Amino acid sequence: MIVDAHIHLWDEAHTPQPWMTAAEDAIARPFGPDDLEPLLVRNGVDAVVLVQGACLDSDTDAICAMAASRTWIAAVTAWLRLDDPDRARARLAELLERPKVRAVRHLIHGESDPHWIMRESVLESLALLEQEGVVLELPVVYPRHFDDVVELAKRFPRLVLVVDHLGKPPLENGDLRDWEGKLRACAEAPNVVGKLSGLNTTLTRHDWTADDFVSAAAVAVDAFGPDRIMCGSDWPVALLNGDYDRVWDAQCRVVAAVAPGEEVALLGGTASRIYRLSEEGA
Repeated sequence: MIVDAHIHLWDEAHTPQPWMTAAEDAIARPFGPDDLEPLLVRNGVDAVVLVQGACLDSDTDAICAMAASRTWIAAVTAWLRLDDPDRARARLAELLERPKVRAVRHLIHGESDPHWIMRESVLESLALLEQEGVVLELPVVYPRHFDDVVELAKRFPRLVLVVDHLGKPPLENGDLRDWEGKLRACAEAPNVVGKLSGLNTTLTRHDWTADDFVSAAAVAVDAFGPDRIMCGSDWPVALLNGDYDRVWDAQCRVVAAVAPGEEVALLGGTASRIYRLSEEGA
């Protein structure tokens, strides 16, 4: 099964995306399942993981409703108010009644406190995620959050942590040495997983090719191994510097270049295992 492990869907009419600015005007419009499905069919993608876009319960409710309407939306990464443990506990109980909820994410890169995820109230909620077997996705941005990932992995050894977008490696300047060291430190923890996604939007130039992502992807696969790397398009955010066909083709080319013979794991196997896509409801 081929899995796009990082997709967003939204409609600002009922689920605002507060993070959007004038720089995101190109994607400040509704994106729903009917927009995405033809792209998946054309690219041979069987299933997707639908990831929260806004830190709002209404956003989670909306994407859960979309997931219920499409079999190919195989898992949902929801939002949870992690800095309010009592509220998190009550809301998580509701979310776990929804058969496709597998993970939780908060937009830590939007917080003014770079170490927001390490607050005591948040850590109390993370202990609950670990107890319930819920994955925690982290939109890590280099270099702000990497050390916190290492610490979280130690504190919660049974909590699976997903580093979205490989932590946004500094592809624009081409100096990956410090980023590589920090990513490898994360990968030393067996409960940390890397998501190869969103790399095209780390670049400002529009003439990028798959070759621009090979160095970072090679580091990630070497650090984590193919069984702890998954791939996602980050559509429709990807439209800020590309389109679905171009991005997914680049993903496939990169995987073939850095992990020949391991395509099954990177393009579906890892995501299927981490998000438990074989379970009822997925």
